[in-house]
Amino acid sequence: MVENAIKEGDKLAAQPLAERLKVETSGVHSEAENSDFMSRLLAGELDAQAAIDLTGQLYFVYEALEQAVRSTAESEQVSAVYDAQLERLEALAADLEHLVGADWREKISPVEATKNYVAELREIESNGNANAALAHHYVRYLGDLSGGQVIASMLAKHYGIGAEGTRFYDFSAIGKIKPYRDSYRRSLSELGISDADKDAVVEEAKKAFRLNRAIFHDLDGGLDDAVA
Repeated sequence: MVENAIKEGDKLAAQPLAERLKVETSGVHSEAENSDFMSRLLAGELDAQAAIDLTGQLYFVYEALEQAVRSTAESEQVSAVYDAQLERLEALAADLEHLVGADWREKISPVEATKNYVAELREIESNGNANAALAHHYVRYLGDLSGGQVIASMLAKHYGIGAEGTRFYDFSAIGKIKPYRDSYRRSLSELGISDADKDAVVEEAKKAFRLNRAIFHDLDGGLDDAVA
């Protein structure tokens, strides 16, 4: 049994990075997207304020994420997928101005899990950790290009939040989304990094999903606190 497990592990390790990320993070990915908060939000069981709270938390995350990504953009890992057109910070700011008002910066604050996520991203930036930056880039942006599109439609359907409040999910600047996602995954698979680097990317991606899940958990327990 142990020998079979080792063989399966070796077989998985030999897979392209894109496939490894998909397979090895599937469990934590599912836990994050099926969290109570996200399930209730997408089912229309919450309210527009919950969606605004989420947008506020994402602003803090992407502010740190995009700094970490830019700081490692010339590395082999990040340069393979780096695209300034993916950046979301300006879109999030525009969404918050529409949803909260001109003084939105004074009205949003990070929940504890968001503070932890931001701290992780700041450390990645400080250390120039390209493997970690790639992992978080994959988890957030590829997620935005996939499930994020469903979220935008559900926010409009259930809470009446239209295009002016969901610019974050608008990736029209990159063209058709599916070909872009396919190209992104090919770029991951063609990376010539070592097995140890691939292992590090996969493990950090798992951590990224857990960090996102923690934010959803905090929002679920404090929906009235994230935006004053």
